[in-house]
Amino acid sequence: MAASVPSADPDPFTTLCSLLRPDEIITPQSPDYEASIQTWAAQKQARPRLAIRPTSVEALAKAISYLYTTSLDFAIYGQGFSSASAKDVVVNTSAFDDFHFDPQAEVVTIGAGQTWSAVYHKLAKAAPQYGIVGARTPCVGVAGTIVSGGYSWLSSEYGCISDTENMLDAKVVKCDGSVVWASSEPELLWALRGGGGGFGVLAQVKLRVFRYPQNIWAGPILVPRERLEEVAEGIEKFLAQPVDPKITMFLYVVKGRLLQSIGTDSDMLVIHSFDANGEEHGRQAFRWALDIPGAIDQTKITTLAGVANLQDKAGIVKGTMKQFWQPLLVQEISKEIVIKAIKWFEEVQKVDESFGDCTYLIFELLSSRDPAAGSASSAWPRPKGAKHILLLGTGCPSDAGPSKEKLARDLAIEAPSKVLENSTDVHVLPNGIEDYHDPTKIWGPHVAKLQSLGVRYDPRRRFKGAVNP
Repeated sequence: MAASVPSADPDPFTTLCSLLRPDEIITPQSPDYEASIQTWAAQKQARPRLAIRPTSVEALAKAISYLYTTSLDFAIYGQGFSSASAKDVVVNTSAFDDFHFDPQAEVVTIGAGQTWSAVYHKLAKAAPQYGIVGARTPCVGVAGTIVSGGYSWLSSEYGCISDTENMLDAKVVKCDGSVVWASSEPELLWALRGGGGGFGVLAQVKLRVFRYPQNIWAGPILVPRERLEEVAEGIEKFLAQPVDPKITMFLYVVKGRLLQSIGTDSDMLVIHSFDANGEEHGRQAFRWALDIPGAIDQTKITTLAGVANLQDKAGIVKGTMKQFWQPLLVQEISKEIVIKAIKWFEEVQKVDESFGDCTYLIFELLSSRDPAAGSASSAWPRPKGAKHILLLGTGCPSDAGPSKEKLARDLAIEAPSKVLENSTDVHVLPNGIEDYHDPTKIWGPHVAKLQSLGVRYDPRRRFKGAVNP
């Protein structure tokens, strides 16, 4: 694709607005401006001079085609959790929220700008016996999860959202404004599957759906922090045996001050269980956790949409902190790693009291499997045998000064070496890439091909893809 000639338009904002309807233009004075540009990480907020929210593919294509020829700094924005921002224009894609279920093909065609919460609820209404490989955090957007791999409650059984058997096709607006289904350009489709973005703007995607149990046993099992040794040993033994692919789990810490409603003021370890085989099977599989003295059982029977709803408050803190990520994909989780991670989490909070509510530690166990079609089938070649995610994050309040921000960043950079037994073999997830990450630790042998495709589909590097030439 030939590079566009930069425009010499003396008033590009006026020209851009002329291509759109008034209700597609959001200025800093608009009541929905803040919600339309909010980033997850506060330090990445650039306060754009204008936000646009095209409501049709035609309007989006005209806007992208024009923006690409200008010198305006712009970013493509879905739901804000990838912290995309720009000083001039944010292109908000949240109007692309359509949904169509094809029962014969067992495929849904959905707008790429909507949240997974919306997708889960629409699928539950249209096809209540069906499941989909969608994000665990329901408030994140469809497109962002696909271009960054995307993990699901069902990933141990069905793989990543972006895997070839799950993400079938995408309607893409390219930099020149042309609109294609990516399947007509196989290398484009390959790049969209976990390639970190930067190859065009996703407007729609086609995803596979399948019949799935709707009597899922899931929810938190809270265990006193003092029982860390027993929890860590239980997890190690649990993972050392063959585990049904319909089982997965999280482990994280909740502060005691947030738990007064259940009659405790001590910190609790939360084992968030998931077993799609039902309650009897789940209680047997997680008996080791339920039997720990002091355990509080808050599990229940629910649907896939109901499981997603258990995390529906994640978006509340968006934009309230400066955040630095280390989302790691690992092969094995030992008792020692669990203990070291919890202690790391607690030590970071001691460094500065204000870091407390801005620090994250989540074990997402049994959250992956090798790609069914092989590591070369999509842009993100996951390391063979990696089954678990360890999400480490440090941060400080959004109004913290440069020194605290630097300290939080430094703590994030050193986190893998503090927690993992072999931190030299770290694999980072695409959805958490920061400027301190090495792309070869994410995309490995595919970096060169992604760079080449970036030159083809984004010759002026305006789309801000994760992998640069």
